[in-house]
Amino acid sequence: MKKWLIFPLIVLLSACVSAPEGLERDEFTIQSLRQIEDSDYVCQCRKVRLGGKIISAEALKNQTKLEILSLPITTYSAKPVIESATDGRFIAYLDGFADPASLKDQYITVAGILKEQWRGKIDEADYLYPIIKVTAYKQWRLAKEYYYEYDDWHDYRFRRFGHFRHWGWDPFWRPELKLRYRLY
Repeated sequence: MKKWLIFPLIVLLSACVSAPEGLERDEFTIQSLRQIEDSDYVCQCRKVRLGGKIISAEALKNQTKLEILSLPITTYSAKPVIESATDGRFIAYLDGFADPASLKDQYITVAGILKEQWRGKIDEADYLYPIIKVTAYKQWRLAKEYYYEYDDWHDYRFRRFGHFRHWGWDPFWRPELKLRYRLY
């Protein structure tokens, strides 16, 4: 391949992995609950981009309140990383009505303004929830994918079509099918 084609190809492919509109990473000062400090609540003007799994949703008069189990988000696509450990919880307020039944147990990324802290409870424990006034959000869909590990396919081809001199040859052996989840 010619060298002058590599750069345009890289630019074209990098455009495929971009955050939804309003969730671009350059605008936000806070992208993790661990980055929030007490001084950030004073001005009520800090921009945040957080994501996670919706634990509960409640429809209020002119807005919808979400309690979200925070997960780290990917830098470019803004998707929550579902395999990672949580770093806390936060409350997000969406303008307008969103059906709570359709939001519960879904994954979401929100962008907005850090407003204040709210003292609540998680079971019997006291907890300080950061409150986010949402300006943009993306609800992600969870998909199941079945796949084979590359090494398993290599072993299968070698056992199936390789030399008969190996003791492990078995015409009925198949690679193990694996399951993973991804957001889209």
